[in-house]
Amino acid sequence: MSARPTRRQFLRGAAGVLGLAGAVGAGGLLVGRDTSAPPPQRVPVPGRAPTDAVSTLEWVHSAARGGAVRLVTVLPPGADRAPLPVCVGLHGLRGNALWWADPGKRAILGAAWARGTPTFALVAVDGGDSYWHPFRAGDDPLRMLLEELPGWLHARGLAAAPALGDRPGEPALVTGVSMGGAGALLYARERRRLQRPVRAVAALSPGLFTDWQVAARRPFRGPDDWAANDPLRFFPELAGVPTGIWCGDRDPFV
Repeated sequence: MSARPTRRQFLRGAAGVLGLAGAVGAGGLLVGRDTSAPPPQRVPVPGRAPTDAVSTLEWVHSAARGGAVRLVTVLPPGADRAPLPVCVGLHGLRGNALWWADPGKRAILGAAWARGTPTFALVAVDGGDSYWHPFRAGDDPLRMLLEELPGWLHARGLAAAPALGDRPGEPALVTGVSMGGAGALLYARERRRLQRPVRAVAALSPGLFTDWQVAARRPFRGPDDWAANDPLRFFPELAGVPTGIWCGDRDPFV
């Protein structure tokens, strides 16, 4: 059985394993509202090395988002999924869940696990472009993460052996890039408000704004909506939750 990562190991591992997000850049795959839901399928893995992480793509119906969304699972090769802690990965603006499953990220995750980084499952879903909070009528990606994702994971045998007070199927960790970095901090706040805090949160080049003039170009209904969901305003609520933030010195969010 694989060892569970400690908070320190997860945060240190995120810098090396998931820190590739800053170099690769956010987005890259446009989100479309697909009307059909193909059957589960393996993400193509051309020339996969034996140690590379293995990804699976499914479509699930989200009542919170009002349609079908991608559910991507990234696992260590040959791992028993039941005891693995789950890290939910949130994509950036104009991205989707497939961002976490491209060959480069699978190779880096696999290499890190082969070197001894404690294993975990990474799960990603399509969140749209609303900064992971309710913005458009009938589309609430935050509710999807809090209420629907645990059921999807539990049905697939993920997070089936929770520890440290985790509920069955509920992610233990959260990370995100750019818009998803801000979303990861928002998700961590909501989990703390529900008295079910995550064990750690890692934000990569998080999309944070210091004033409304800049934030107004993003999907917020107004200054009040932005202030209520701005990690720079609510960060005291994350006291006690191990938190890591990484940003390149040439990144526009530095």
